[in-house]
Amino acid sequence: MRDRLAEAGPETTHWESESGYRFSRVMMRLVGLLMPGAFRKQSEQHMQDFKRFAEQGKDIRDEPD
Repeated sequence: MRDRLAEAGPETTHWESESGYRFSRVMMRLVGLLMPGAFRKQSEQHMQDFKRFAEQGKDIRDEPD
């Protein structure tokens, strides 16, 4: 995983995230091939959680399950 933050303006930051997955077990390789959207969705959720924390100070650990 590689994250890059760059200033995009006086009050704006551009965040670019790059992820790669390697599976050592056959079952996870199959899951990775059959459901690649699940990994993209989890990465997107991670980025949205961080954005909410950075912009609003809201921590997901403080929210009810």
